[in-house]
Parts: sequence; C-alpha cells; structure tokens
Amino acid sequence: MNRVFDYNGAAVSHSKPVKQLKTVKKMLVVDSGDRDVQKYPYNGDFVVYLPRVYENVVSIRLAGAEFPESPKIRSEAPGGSAAATGILYYIIDIEGLNKMDECSVGSDRSGYPDGMFAKIPVEDNTKIVLYNDHSNPENIAHYTPAIGKLDRMHIRTRLHSHKQSGDYIYWDASGSSTIRNQISLTFEIEMLDNVFDDFSSFESRIAERG
Repeated sequence: MNRVFDYNGAAVSHSKPVKQLKTVKKMLVVDSGDRDVQKYPYNGDFVVYLPRVYENVVSIRLAGAEFPESPKIRSEAPGGSAAATGILYYIIDIEGLNKMDECSVGSDRSGYPDGMFAKIPVEDNTKIVLYNDHSNPENIAHYTPAIGKLDRMHIRTRLHSHKQSGDYIYWDASGSSTIRNQISLTFEIEMLDNVFDDFSSFESRIAERG
C-alpha cells in the first residue's frame, strides 16, 4: 500500500497493515485409499501422510465421514477375520490426537483417558453409514498447548470392545469395487497463525484503528 490520499488538497497518510495472532481453519479429506496398501493392507488400521505440514494446531474437528456397508473384524486371535454384526457405533482412534475419555469393558480397570478421537452412531451396519456433525453429535478435540507440527495420521476404526485387544474393523473389496469399500473422513483443522488483520488490504486515509 503505497498510494497517497488527497484530502482537501492536502496529502494524508494511509492505513498501515497490522499483524495479529489469529486462528485459521483448513479442511482436510482423508481417504483410506490414500494409504500405502503394501504396508497397510487393511483399511481399518493405516497411516496416511498429509498434503502439508499443519503447524500450531489448536483443534481438530471431524466434520463428516462415510463408511461402506458390512464391516469385518480383524483379529490376531485364531480365526482371523469375521463379519461384524449388531454394531451400535464405530470408534475412531487417531494416535496421539485422541481427546475423548473411554471407560473399560467389564470394569476391569478405571478406564482410558484420551482413549478415542470420535464416536460414530450406526443405525444399520449392513448399509452405508454417513456421518455429519450438523445432524449427529460433534467430535472435536482441543489441544493445549498447540501441536507444533502435524504431518501424518495413524487411524484405526474399531469397536468399544477392541480397545484392550487391539482388534479393529475394516471393509474389504469382495463383491464390489475397491473404491466403494474405502472409508473417507473430513476434518476441520484449526491453527494459530500470524496474519494481517481484516482491514490491512483496505487502503484508507485513516492511519490507526481501534
């Protein structure tokens, strides 16, 4: 901004840009198909590398999610995979980002502080499950102090009973296309940033503003 304003024949100063510490938001879509399928063959437990490094993250909100129908349970116990039936809700774990506390099955211990990131209601797991936080309970995690750098997410989808066992649920491609059997998560990431205030791009003869 280098123009000079004329006011009744006299040159006057113009407004100056003002820097402020503000929060900025960025939307992020994570699809399980973006993972390294050789390293993570199952879409219920995988790591995805983010398109940019998000710095000074103060909150992450799950704005929406899409899950295919008919999940299976992946277990290291004898028998391996099995169909998952009678599911009331899915749980999403994101390593290092969980902020929701979780009790323990059978009261075998006090519970799990920061045990999960999100809880997704399921009406019928034989059909596609669509989550939207405008019509379902919000899932938002706040971080104090802010996360310095976030460049990847380790995501696991599971049931409440899987917390201790390490099992998880996943969706395979049998009888359908691979794309249809991937899960998708939409996040809103809120970050602290040094930016100019809302009026810095507006040139005016007013030099200062409250």
